[in-house]
Amino acid sequence: EPRRSACVYASVEAGRPVTIAPQLSTVMAMLECAEPSLIAWRVLARVGDVFMTVDEDDAVAVMNRLARPLDNDPAIVSGESGGAGLAGLIRAAGDKGMRAALGLDATSRVLVINSEGATDAGRYTELVGAVPRELELQIA
Repeated sequence: EPRRSACVYASVEAGRPVTIAPQLSTVMAMLECAEPSLIAWRVLARVGDVFMTVDEDDAVAVMNRLARPLDNDPAIVSGESGGAGLAGLIRAAGDKGMRAALGLDATSRVLVINSEGATDAGRYTELVGAVPRELELQIA
């Protein structure tokens, strides 16, 4: 979840749902929450093994990386919140300690879900330098 809006992370540390004080807005607006959903918390508290936060720059970097893929892969239009999971994975994969803690190695298979596209086309264009509709037409 966004570092600037890490209510689930704070709840994990406290061992119970907590409300965090408002902070600076996050570019990952769809994940901007001051308190966790109690329904989600009941599940996450039981089955979650590892929790982490994502920085603003990491989320925007994922949007750009997916819009400009390597080789012949198609572009993926990912919103700021949609790419948070991939941003976390990239950060974890680049850190030896995190890789070890998660058991990530060359044989790991990871499923990453992009949960949203460009929910604000103007903001997407500002952050990525590309019009989401034009990228989508290239994909189709």
